Amino acid sequence: MKLTEFIRTHMEEILQVWDYDAKAILPTPDLSPEELRDHVEQILLGIVVELERPSTGHERASHFNPEHPDCIASARIHGVERHNLGADIVHVTSEFGALRLTVAQRWLNSLDTIEPRDIEDLNRFNRKIDKALAQSVQRYALEKQKQGRLFETMLSSLPDPCYILNLDGTFIYANRAMAELCDLTADKIRGKRFAEMPLPAHYTDKNQLEKVVHRKEQIRGEVEIQSTQGNKRFFEYVYAPVIDDKGQVEAVSGIGHDITLRKQSEAKIWRHANYDLLTNVPNRRLFRDRLDQHVAHSERTGDPFALLFIDLDNFKVINDRLGHDAGDELLKDAAKRISACVRQSDTVARMGGDEFTVLLLDTGNLAYIKDIARNILAELDRPFRLGDDEVKAPGSIGITLFPEDGQSAQQLLSNADQAMYLAKQSGRNQVCFYNQILGHARDARHQLVAELRQAPAKRQLELYYQPIVELSSGRVVKAEALLRWQHPERGLLTPGKFLGLAEETGLMGALEHWVFEETAANTDRWTSLAGLPFQIGINTSPMQFTRSTQDEFLEADLDALAHSGATVILEMPESVFLQSMKNLGERFSELQNAGVQLALDDFGTGHSSLAYLKRFNVSYLKLDPSFVQNDSPDSGGQTIAESIIAMAHKLGIQVIAKGVETAEQKDWLKEAGCDFAQGHYFSTPLPMDKFSALLHNGSHPSGVLSINRH
Repeated sequence: MKLTEFIRTHMEEILQVWDYDAKAILPTPDLSPEELRDHVEQILLGIVVELERPSTGHERASHFNPEHPDCIASARIHGVERHNLGADIVHVTSEFGALRLTVAQRWLNSLDTIEPRDIEDLNRFNRKIDKALAQSVQRYALEKQKQGRLFETMLSSLPDPCYILNLDGTFIYANRAMAELCDLTADKIRGKRFAEMPLPAHYTDKNQLEKVVHRKEQIRGEVEIQSTQGNKRFFEYVYAPVIDDKGQVEAVSGIGHDITLRKQSEAKIWRHANYDLLTNVPNRRLFRDRLDQHVAHSERTGDPFALLFIDLDNFKVINDRLGHDAGDELLKDAAKRISACVRQSDTVARMGGDEFTVLLLDTGNLAYIKDIARNILAELDRPFRLGDDEVKAPGSIGITLFPEDGQSAQQLLSNADQAMYLAKQSGRNQVCFYNQILGHARDARHQLVAELRQAPAKRQLELYYQPIVELSSGRVVKAEALLRWQHPERGLLTPGKFLGLAEETGLMGALEHWVFEETAANTDRWTSLAGLPFQIGINTSPMQFTRSTQDEFLEADLDALAHSGATVILEMPESVFLQSMKNLGERFSELQNAGVQLALDDFGTGHSSLAYLKRFNVSYLKLDPSFVQNDSPDSGGQTIAESIIAMAHKLGIQVIAKGVETAEQKDWLKEAGCDFAQGHYFSTPLPMDKFSALLHNGSHPSGVLSINRH
């Protein structure tokens, strides 16, 4: 049987052997039959067509292009598709060798005798196979070159530095971006050693490359590079091993990505979050972080440090008279003057408003600390030039020392704040150390301040609770917490005897903090008696509420209340809304997000706008007692109260009447639609044990609490 006839007759058998051989040769597993055969049948049929033509004595010099309708350029297509499958030239050559061997062996084995013309046919077949192989390999090489050009074009146009190093750290390839980073051209960087480049040592470190080679793992990092123009650029980079077919690392590839804009953006965001944008000094957040760090460090090492709390005198007057722009200029100048008085290692921060703090590190030298404080006062005492005006804004400084005065950041801040208040009371433009506070308690007033400061620790404070009754049902559903001081010599003192003093001396924050803690600690008892979460109203001072130092107390207080399950109504006078505090709305939102409801106390006696009630989402209005007690038809008080109740309900706000002393007052309030009431008619303020007994005795079998007064 002639070779051409054999190929046509046994084509499927030959192709099955091809499938087996190709699967063993090619690097890609799980190929489909179409991918395995890949135009081989067309190649063989094309060869058959060529062999069936009469021999001319010499082979055609033209490219292999068998005259078969299904196999035009089959060999070339085979080379392209093998390239796309990831095969290399060795794989392609091996495939054609296996095909040659399969056809030759099977045909020769089928012959009884081998004639000279059979040898000639076999030689012609081999030449055709060689030409097909050459055509396939040529097209494979062209495709490889094309791929190289594509990758070269892509890598060269990338703004990211890309490069390949051999195992001794020499450049095999580098794109234009990498070459420019090294201040070289792409052709001149090849053959150079990576370690010789003008790049940071930890980036070009040979140990980095050795880790990639030995671990066969990627290494990622970031590097800051100073360009030849002097600009700083930041890159994140990846080193990756190039693995050969034996699983060994033959090279290391690297790529960098310019993250300068991201770094600049992150730095800007961090600065906005941690620096005061007006004065360019650290803000409260960064200061608290540094203070916490220094407390922790000094606890370990025993190194002392000092905290100065500075308040500018007359700032509010200047700000109101000359305007906010002038006030801002004064604050910026003050920050510069304070910063010029301390070392670079110290911290100057703006806490808010006209309050600054200074951390003097690694010093317990009182003489040195006093000199710094006096220098600051001297600088602040110099006139400030604000446009055409010249003003004076001296300072008052309170100083506390670690570890003598306290060992927590919160305690130190509170100490310095109190010492600053004493400095103001001593005539302003003064320095006061925290340990001087008790020494000033010579007269009764100062003595009372000193005793009030110790009252929480000596368990002299106590909360009394006045029931708040739901008029429609008679149930006790809320209570107002009222602070009392059991003075060892003066007896039980009501708030009017000491809260004003607490505000003046900076103790109000500590007292309010105690009230919050005490309320949270006892809520479970009332909740158990009531059979439902019990609401407690807590009064807050407008001055303390709007002072920046309240934030620390408020955070801890809200956290304690949240864990106790207490429901709190924060009661504040109308004057809070008149404070010139820019973040008043944010503070109210924070309270309400924490589950705290707002009540406006003594409504009707101040100057609050109805717009504030909706804007700040006030939940309750507390009617001033004067409207309740002055309830004769001719007085007008009852008419005003009824109008307030109607107006509040229109706004979705509930009303609590204070100072109810008679059944008549209770009845007309109920008739007017008032929601809640409190006063001596129901109960006087009671200590905790009596208040608990009142709730217990007022329990119905259903668990509803009530007070019945007829």
